[in-house]
Amino acid sequence: MNGITTPGFHHRSLVNGIPVGYIPLPETGLTCLDLWVAAGSRWETATETGLAHFLEHMVFKGSRRLAEGEFDWRIETIGGTSNAATGLDDVHFQVSCPAAAAMEALELVTELVLFPSFRDEAFALERLVVQEELKQALDQPDEVAYQALLAWACGSHSYGRPILGTPASLNALTVDAMAAFHQRLYGAGRLAVVVSGAVAPDVFHGQLRSNPLSRRAAVSPPRGLQPRLTVQPGHGRLKLKRLECARLMACWAMPPAAGHTMLAGVELAICLLAEGRCSWLISRLREELGLVDELDLEIIPLEAGSLAILEASCAPTQLHRLERLLPQCLTDWLRQPPRPQALQRACRQMATRLCFGMESAGGAAAHLGPSLLRGHVHPPDGPLADLQTWTATTLHTQVMPLFAPRQAHWLSVVPADNRS
Repeated sequence: MNGITTPGFHHRSLVNGIPVGYIPLPETGLTCLDLWVAAGSRWETATETGLAHFLEHMVFKGSRRLAEGEFDWRIETIGGTSNAATGLDDVHFQVSCPAAAAMEALELVTELVLFPSFRDEAFALERLVVQEELKQALDQPDEVAYQALLAWACGSHSYGRPILGTPASLNALTVDAMAAFHQRLYGAGRLAVVVSGAVAPDVFHGQLRSNPLSRRAAVSPPRGLQPRLTVQPGHGRLKLKRLECARLMACWAMPPAAGHTMLAGVELAICLLAEGRCSWLISRLREELGLVDELDLEIIPLEAGSLAILEASCAPTQLHRLERLLPQCLTDWLRQPPRPQALQRACRQMATRLCFGMESAGGAAAHLGPSLLRGHVHPPDGPLADLQTWTATTLHTQVMPLFAPRQAHWLSVVPADNRS
């Protein structure tokens, strides 16, 4: 597509079945190591809310062989950087470093993630850190509105629970609960590794066979897995202090992440709707009417059913008008297939964005990790092929109806001191 190319990909497995993906980018000079675990907040029980994220913090407090702070010191000594993030489905731990130090860095991050120490004193101190992080999030009106939308749209599904937890849930968590969570989820069958950048796959994989990852025992699948996510249609209202402008938000249920061809169609639809001045909603609501200040629409790929989230901001006095016109614009969009020129524009925009995101070792690893973890390996050039399967007709009949206004949960958010 437009002469755009993507990096090569090599898929291997360790003896215990842990998948390893290699994306050679020799010109980068750096190697990115990304260890993924299917242990995001979705896998918490109702009494464990916030535990997955808390555990991500505690991992960096030392292990059986690394004192607290030793991991950071050694990674920085070899010229590397580290980061971690907890999502709804998974958590990942990433290290970038000079290629010559990649195996040493992998040994360090593996030791840290697989064998955390969970000391009582460190647990108590880190609880204060995550409580402060939660306090700061609850002080951000946009974050509060976003979480309220998820809670009302997802109902009792775990996707509606906050990743950071609640003040009450964080207070109730214990060291024993965290250790049990780690034991049941951080094992073979729920781990994946991505190595991108300056890496020779055959050489690196041979060395990886002696890493503790190769000896990690399998864990049993969690019991009582939740069903496919459904969004509860409706329209809620919320008043928040320190909100600078009004918001109209919406949430739709989308196909699960494993359906990569369908998700490519969803991303095309989002591009047609809300990316660039020529997109359907922005051209009408912002460029022509001047009704909205900002409008964003994103897809969150998730294992039990993805989510599409829309957020439009406007003056509080214009909110009622936006509540009427935005759904009407969506209804008008659903009436006919997209024009060929608009679909071609969307395909080109998506291809450029995809390839730009794959230029860095970290971006390539972040792109591949979730699909490798789920067992649905989708090579870097897969999304480009998926895009080309869609026509205006198939997009109109199979994807666009997912964005019907009546299928969304809507949320209107206004400043608390506004009377509109």
